[in-house]
Amino acid sequence: MKYTGIILLLLVLFSCKTEVDKHPEMLFFEEALKKDFTIENVGNKPNYYRDTEKYVFFKTDNSAPKKELIIYNKKSKERLKTLDIDNLEFVIDREGTIFGFHNESEKAFTYQAPLFDKKQLETVSLDQLSDKSLKVTYASEIAQKKLDEAAADKLINEIRNKTIQTTFVDSLNCAMELYGSYELILKYPSKEVYVNNPLLFKGSFLKSKKYDMKDCTLANVSLDETDYFGTKHLKLEDEITLAYHLEGSNHFVMGVSSNKLYYYEFRLNDKITKFKSAYPIKEIDNFEDQILLEMGSDKYKITTKK
Repeated sequence: MKYTGIILLLLVLFSCKTEVDKHPEMLFFEEALKKDFTIENVGNKPNYYRDTEKYVFFKTDNSAPKKELIIYNKKSKERLKTLDIDNLEFVIDREGTIFGFHNESEKAFTYQAPLFDKKQLETVSLDQLSDKSLKVTYASEIAQKKLDEAAADKLINEIRNKTIQTTFVDSLNCAMELYGSYELILKYPSKEVYVNNPLLFKGSFLKSKKYDMKDCTLANVSLDETDYFGTKHLKLEDEITLAYHLEGSNHFVMGVSSNKLYYYEFRLNDKITKFKSAYPIKEIDNFEDQILLEMGSDKYKITTKK
């Protein structure tokens, strides 16, 4: 069987069409741009992440040594605040308020718009609703009714479901999953609470359709697909495949990868430069009055030479 797979891969490999460099005279990325532009590698710079009616949020990616969330006024594009988000898992609601859980301190926090000051969230435990806890609480009723194990389990489930419905759900505005089905932010008319109880959440227990819980509306994720950030300066004109090759660490796991060339046109002010790259490049939206191009984990600031 393994040899059949290898043969099929080889057939695919040798049947794939390859091309030669269409523009051997064209210079590569940095070499081509340096004639008319200055290029500065700015490393891992924050990129557009989310937006609301009033705010735009920029975030460094996970490879950044210092992880930050930068908040801007959407209308004026003024920087409002920079938050340290190391070890913080978070969501942003439609009003721009940030809700998160800090993995080191094991505490939940909110950053309330418009000031985005840090405030610890109330944490609610559901331990009292576990099977063990409820059976202790209702032991006398179970004994009085002489319930067998199946009947006792049915009673416990009914009590738990009713308690969750009346205590947590009936007065609830909406719920947000923080970063998994075990962690929820519950929003009430006068407060928000954080709930985390993986032992009780058997398949999103609290958030099951049984309780008819409404999802909170979160911040937008597609502002970078509009023309809000202004004119684009980078255009992909063509790409070709130079070669294919097999890759894999053993005979059982193998695949086909390829070497490519990408051809771009870059325009800034009255300057136009064409270049090629062995790696895909994209333009990064930003509010810093500069052009950022991203290749891999690096970002390059491009300005016109004076």
